Amino acid sequence: MISPLTIVLTRIFSRGFYRANAGTLLFFFVVVISYAIFITPAGTMSHETFQLYELIVMMTLISNPVAMTAIFFAWLLYTLKSWQYVTGQLTAPENGFLYYSSTALSKFRQLRSWWWMQFVITLPITAYGLLSVVFGIVYHHYLLPFITVLYLFLLITVSAAIYVWLANRLSAGTPAPIRLRLPIRWKKPFFSLFLYHIVHKVKLGGLLTKIFSLFCLASGAYSLFSGNRQDTRVAGLLVLTAVAGHLYLIYQEHRFEVMTLAFSRNFPYSRNRHFGYMTLRYVLLLLPEILFLAITAPPLAAILLLTYAISVLLFFRSLLYWLGLNMNIYLPVVFAVYITLFWLVMYGCLLQSAGVLLLLAYGLFYTRYYKLPPIE
Repeated sequence: MISPLTIVLTRIFSRGFYRANAGTLLFFFVVVISYAIFITPAGTMSHETFQLYELIVMMTLISNPVAMTAIFFAWLLYTLKSWQYVTGQLTAPENGFLYYSSTALSKFRQLRSWWWMQFVITLPITAYGLLSVVFGIVYHHYLLPFITVLYLFLLITVSAAIYVWLANRLSAGTPAPIRLRLPIRWKKPFFSLFLYHIVHKVKLGGLLTKIFSLFCLASGAYSLFSGNRQDTRVAGLLVLTAVAGHLYLIYQEHRFEVMTLAFSRNFPYSRNRHFGYMTLRYVLLLLPEILFLAITAPPLAAILLLTYAISVLLFFRSLLYWLGLNMNIYLPVVFAVYITLFWLVMYGCLLQSAGVLLLLAYGLFYTRYYKLPPIE
C-alpha cells in the first residue's frame, strides 16, 4: 500500500519536475517516438530494414560497454538535474510543512517514500533499463543489462538518501540548495546574455540537449544511409529532429527574455537588430552541430542543412511571441509543425521550407515583438 507521504511527495516533486522540464523531455515522448513511427511509412526504408536497424541499435546499447558508459553519463546528468530541482523546492516556503511531518517518521519510512518519488522522476530512463533486461534475456546478454538495473537502483537510492538527509537538516535550519555554477566572470554582449544564462542556470538542460542533438546527427541511422548521402532528405530529417530537441532551450530563452530582460524593449534597438541578434545567437548555439556537419557533409549540403536548422529554430522561437509562455498550447503546435516539416523534407522541399520558415519567423517576430500575450 502506498503511504500518504509517498503520494504527497510524488504530487509535489515528481509532477512539478515534469512540468518544469517538459521541454527537455519532449523528444523522449514526441520527437523520437514520432520519428520511429513515421520513418517507415515515409518510404525511406523497408519494414525489414527498419526492424533490423532497431535491433542493431538496441543490441549495441546492451552489449557495448562504450555505448553503455555514454548512456550512464547522460542518466547521471538527468539525476543531477532532478537533485537540483527537488532540493530547490525543499527550501520553498510552501513546502515547509514537510519539515515537521515527514521527519516525524522513521528514517527507513522516509527513505522508502523518497525512493518512490525519485523512481517516478526517473521513469523515462527506468523504462529503458527494463527494456534492456528483456532484450538481454532474449538474446543472452546478461551482464550489461544487470549492471544497468543495478546502476539505476543505485541512482534512485542515493538520490532518496540525499533527500532524507536534506529534509532532516531543514528541520534544524535551511541549507543552501544544490547549485551548479561556474565561478567565472567576463564581459557579456547583449545578444549573448542567454548563452551565458545557459551556462549559469540551465547548464544541465543545455548539456542534455546537445548530447541528444549530436547523437541524432552521429547516430547509426546516418551510417546506415551512408550509401544515400547525396540524398539530403535523410540528413534533413536528422537535422530536423536534432533542432526539435532544442525546444527546451528555446522555451527557456523566451522565458528569460520575458521575465528577466523585459526592460530590453526600451533599448534603442530596432526589431531588425533584435532579429539579427537572435539569428547570431542561434548560430553560436549550434556551433557543435556546425562543426559536425562541416566534417561529415559536403560544403553545399552543410550550408543548406545549417540554413534549414537556423530557420526552424527561428520559427519555433517566433511562435512563442504569438502563443506566449503556454506550454499546453505550444507543444501541440510545435508537434504539428514538426510533422508537417517532416513530410515536406520527405518530398524534397528542404530549401523551400527553409525560405518559407525564415519569412514566417521574421513576420511573427516583427508583428508580435511589442505585442506579447499576457503571462498566465
